[in-house]
Amino acid sequence: MASASTLNAHNLARLIRATAPHAAPDGVGLDVIDGIRFDSDGTHLHAVASDRYTVAVARARLTTGGEAFAHTVHGQDIAALRAWVDAHHGEAAITLTTETGHLVFDGPRGALRIPVTDGEKFPDWRQLLHTALADVPADAPCTGWTSTFWERWQHANREVRTWHTGGEKPLIVLGTDTIGLQAPHRLRAPALDQADTPADALHAWKTSLGTDTGERLDLGGAVTEPRSHNAANTAPEMSEELLRQTLTATEGLFNAPSNDPGALAAYALSGVHAWSAYRFLKALMKADPDLAADTAADLAEQLDSGEIGEWAWDAAMEAGHDPQQWADERAQARAEKTRTPDTAAATN
Repeated sequence: MASASTLNAHNLARLIRATAPHAAPDGVGLDVIDGIRFDSDGTHLHAVASDRYTVAVARARLTTGGEAFAHTVHGQDIAALRAWVDAHHGEAAITLTTETGHLVFDGPRGALRIPVTDGEKFPDWRQLLHTALADVPADAPCTGWTSTFWERWQHANREVRTWHTGGEKPLIVLGTDTIGLQAPHRLRAPALDQADTPADALHAWKTSLGTDTGERLDLGGAVTEPRSHNAANTAPEMSEELLRQTLTATEGLFNAPSNDPGALAAYALSGVHAWSAYRFLKALMKADPDLAADTAADLAEQLDSGEIGEWAWDAAMEAGHDPQQWADERAQARAEKTRTPDTAAATN
């Protein structure tokens, strides 16, 4: 048995979700690419799938490297693997070991031993990408897109043409009787947000991509310095910021003048809200790390927009509340505070 590789259940589930839709369906005579190819280089575990029309590669950094391997789990076993992984908490450690003809996944809920093939005829995905990327202009501007909108085009026509005129320009989608635009998207993933050119964006993949002779792909270019944002962009960053705010608020609560009830109340409320948000975020990160990451990215974008009042108003309306009534009640409370004793007596 080879030395073990380790990663968490969340990352293994993410690799399967990202590549399974690209695998060739069972029973169509494409047994060589029926399933997901798990390819470890000792640093990253890569999942690769292709149906000849698309090819997708996803990777996750291993917690423990182990020996390199490359084995294919066939489509008929992917559902069982996916169910087994999903039964684990996201942070659960999953250990991968190889046996002759099998890949063994071991976690807190037991071990799963799945038959695999070495798949010597599986496409050389590194060479495929190497060839495709060779024609990418290294200094061309990058444009970000959100993939959540792609499914909106599936009924535009069976076949469409796409192009866009330059960096940060809309994507033009043209079908026989359909035409439309998709706006560019500000990227939030740290490795992508700092990428101004394809060379920058692909730099992080230098250790994974290469030729079939083992040479590493020279993508050229230098990685730009990360851009600074006022808001935390990821769930871990947001978690750290909420802890910082909680401690700052409780420190201020104890140090505020006792004769300033307004300051005491503000510190107390700030601390309660920051701690509550931290606990909910940590629970979400444990239950669904992907949802936590997406929520943190969406929230950072909303905070950057400076329009959270409008977001909150719309959210209140969607939840069935009456934000106008809340505004009227606040205005009435302010009016009550500003009334003079004589005015209050006359009113009464």
